[in-house]
Amino acid sequence: MKIKWYMALAPTFLLILPLIMLFSSREGSAQVSPEVRIIFEGGPGDAMDNAIVIKGAPNNQQGIDAEYYYLEKKFGRFKVDWKLNKQRLLHKGNKKFDLMQIELKDGTRKDIYFDITDFFGKL
Repeated sequence: MKIKWYMALAPTFLLILPLIMLFSSREGSAQVSPEVRIIFEGGPGDAMDNAIVIKGAPNNQQGIDAEYYYLEKKFGRFKVDWKLNKQRLLHKGNKKFDLMQIELKDGTRKDIYFDITDFFGKL
């Protein structure tokens, strides 16, 4: 039996769908569940060596929400005061990092590094 081309893409779509849903649902402020105690440690996040360390997120979703919460507290509202140009997963040794490349409404571009090792891969 020959598999149609769109059926072969189904597994890839299922992996991408959660990301589409995540970013399409980010209209207002980032939400961090009030019963979760998330701690931001480390440096200012302007380089990988002094990344903002996120600790206490019980899963990937809460960790990602914490990243957006931090960015909104520092730079203002998402899609109003700043926008996300690119997000990349980086590895250094046994640590995992998110590089958030943002652009402020005045056109200034910033690279913000988050150490996500504590919550990366938790469902």
